[in-house]
Amino acid sequence: MTGGELQEHLQATNGDLRRVVARAALLLDVAGRQLSTLRSTYPAWSIDRQRDDAGRVWWTAMLRTPFTVEMAAAGIWETVWQPDAIALAATLAWQSALLDTVRAGARGP
Repeated sequence: MTGGELQEHLQATNGDLRRVVARAALLLDVAGRQLSTLRSTYPAWSIDRQRDDAGRVWWTAMLRTPFTVEMAAAGIWETVWQPDAIALAATLAWQSALLDTVRAGARGP
């Protein structure tokens, strides 16, 4: 490929490249908003995104309070891993309901 051909190719793909970069920026912004929303909705959990050894991104949540035998018996997980924000939100809604039940039991009637 000559220098002129390379220049033509770069000019032809410039619009595509800009669209790809814009889409990536939008996706990153969406993920950031989802992360912020999850953190404010579920303050009992430390929520983040992590990449595993295979390069997959996981949405994670770790319980902030000390984990007890009562929590384990109630089906509460100390750490939650999900492939996307929606799945993590659903799991944390369920886990938070279990956590509320354990806390209510600890307070007594």
